[in-house]
Amino acid sequence: MVANLDRRKKFKYVLIAEGTLIGFITGALISVFRLMLTGADRLRGMLADHVHGGGAPAALLCALILIVIAAIVSRLLGREPDIAGSGIPQVEAELRGQKDMCWWRVIVCKMAGCALAIGGGLALGREGPSIQLGSMVGKGVARAGHRLLTEERLLITCGAGAGLSAAFGAPLAGAIFSLEELHRNFSAEVLLTTMAASAAGDFVAANILGLAPVFDIDAEHGLPLRYYWAVVLLGLALGLFGVLYNRTIAFMQDIFGHIGKRFSLLVKRMPGKRHSIIRDGFHLSVTEERFDRTGRMLTAFAFAYILFFVYPEALGSGSSLVGAIGHGEYALGGLAVLLIVKFIFSTASFGSGSPGGIFLPLLVLGAVTGGLFCRLLGLAGMDQKYITAFVIIAMAGYFAAIVRAPVTGVVLITEMTGDFNTLLPLVLVSLVSYLVAESLGAKPIYTQLLERSLGSSPAGRASKGHRASLRDRKTVIDAEVDVGSHMDGKNVAEFGLPLGTLIVSVVREGIEIIPDGHTILRAGDELEILTRENDLADVESIIDSACRVVEKVPEKAE
Repeated sequence: MVANLDRRKKFKYVLIAEGTLIGFITGALISVFRLMLTGADRLRGMLADHVHGGGAPAALLCALILIVIAAIVSRLLGREPDIAGSGIPQVEAELRGQKDMCWWRVIVCKMAGCALAIGGGLALGREGPSIQLGSMVGKGVARAGHRLLTEERLLITCGAGAGLSAAFGAPLAGAIFSLEELHRNFSAEVLLTTMAASAAGDFVAANILGLAPVFDIDAEHGLPLRYYWAVVLLGLALGLFGVLYNRTIAFMQDIFGHIGKRFSLLVKRMPGKRHSIIRDGFHLSVTEERFDRTGRMLTAFAFAYILFFVYPEALGSGSSLVGAIGHGEYALGGLAVLLIVKFIFSTASFGSGSPGGIFLPLLVLGAVTGGLFCRLLGLAGMDQKYITAFVIIAMAGYFAAIVRAPVTGVVLITEMTGDFNTLLPLVLVSLVSYLVAESLGAKPIYTQLLERSLGSSPAGRASKGHRASLRDRKTVIDAEVDVGSHMDGKNVAEFGLPLGTLIVSVVREGIEIIPDGHTILRAGDELEILTRENDLADVESIIDSACRVVEKVPEKAE
């Protein structure tokens, strides 16, 4: 047993070294990705300027460019369906054994698809794609080294953290998000390895792109304690707004689904041989499926085309808007219009299924909401010098309400802005908005998207069929028994794990125990659970309910 513990300690250092390597590779890859997006934004700006001064020929040129972009993005989605959306639900499914993505094809298609979609004006972000790209780097390194599934899952988590870190210059947020949202395990091995990867990724990106914070904003005037009632009120509003956002995303996905089907019906009039596939219980041809994707993309870029003429500020991710709002460049009416247009367009852009994330667009929406909230309070006499503070605070609150990862939100906004004056109100608004969204029964956005992708989308159905053909690989899951959880004081036989899943080790106060069905588990026990890849999702769900959900108040010592 002592030898086994010593071997695990040495393995920890091997994992840290591998995580650092993945961080370096991911940092370089994401730097290239960010440069691609910067170039795409610059070209879009030039096109928007040309449209406004070029008359009908410029308008026709813009339409042709967007049609070509829509066709290419549609083709990329057909080549690799797992690049759709942000990519975070796909990474979660990969970690649960519900997907087996082709790592190199995802990297190539995701980078190209995101650059085209964001360059074409869709209101999408780089963070989710960066997380997926980093996770695929981790998977590629694991596959190249012929690593076991347990190590592969950890290296995927490392890559995801490094991806977020390099995308936003936020190494702590990258590590915390990977643990809080993806891996859901705070063991020392996972924490240290992911931190090493995140730090390495940020180091490389900083050397290539510079050390400046992502948002050019600084709250010179910290919010006085007498205004904390406003922070609570803002948290309540953001919680409601976050629930509305998640439901609107689902609504937009349904709308674009209907649009795609309408387009696919056109194929029935086309002659020629068709290869049949199954979708939603109906037989569709491959050509019809292609028209489905193309219809979605054309509709999304049609919205962008309109905004090129009427409201170009709403195009793209909108990261530059945060600084402008924080510096007070928008009046009350302008913020109200921007919030409505940006909300509709960003949810529609993501609902189309185009490659791109929602992290950055939702932070921009939070910033607009914070600025609007401060302007409204200004009507009642509040000094508008605090608008920057409200912009920063609202971004964290909106993130907590939608993603349901408040710790990540607080750390992320602090790192992205480089501001520590608003740390306490950041925590307060995140807690309030989180509780509001949770009490209304809304699911976290990535859980909602994951369930949908595995249930109704073409990529999800493909992954279901692919899951059945996965190799019967084994993996070890690390878990810890929390105080007051269901398994605190229960024996191993009461765990309810699937047949063939075994608890192979229990570490209690540094001493390893080989358990049997009668072994009593205690709070703080560290478990190693051996399971099949196909059972990963079920086992993770059982662990959440049995070891992490507090069911009872611990008894007081007499």
